[in-house]
Amino acid sequence: MSQIIEDVSDPTLAKLVERWFAWRSGDTYPARKSIEPTELGSALPFVWICQREPALDCYRYHLVGEAVNTLYGKGLRGRSLGEFLAEKTATRLKQRLDECLASGRLVHSVAPQTLHDKRHVVVQRLFLPMTGPTGDLDTILGCTRVTDNIAENARQDALTQEAIYASDGTRLKIGTAIHTMYSANQLY
Repeated sequence: MSQIIEDVSDPTLAKLVERWFAWRSGDTYPARKSIEPTELGSALPFVWICQREPALDCYRYHLVGEAVNTLYGKGLRGRSLGEFLAEKTATRLKQRLDECLASGRLVHSVAPQTLHDKRHVVVQRLFLPMTGPTGDLDTILGCTRVTDNIAENARQDALTQEAIYASDGTRLKIGTAIHTMYSANQLY
């Protein structure tokens, strides 16, 4: 059994990882066209798909679950990172997505976040690379899920961890999560 399946304890994220492996159909990465949203069941509200648009040097969201839209306080479908994130945040997230696709590695992170409504929470995320319509590795299947509430003064002490996995699910590295989102209020 792959280590990522053993490591991801949240049932919603675990369901997405399990389906990602099933959708591969013998390939190294699943194709975006193989994604069957109905197979995600209760995980669907937390799932998103974004695709790299090389001509515009950006990522655009094509599928965004309602729980993710609620986290950001707005609908994200059809938007690029720069349309709803601060410039520094959009730049750093783009770098992380670029790294995920360039390496072909799976990413699971746990980190504190302050939401648009000023709640302090712990969020778990997955970045799972996929091939897009052209067959290139240019799409990320992701999941963003709040897994705990924390007090504002406990934010600095909250668990911050990131694990990187090979495409077969073998754990390559565990370390401190890279902060992707920046703002005066530490919004993500």
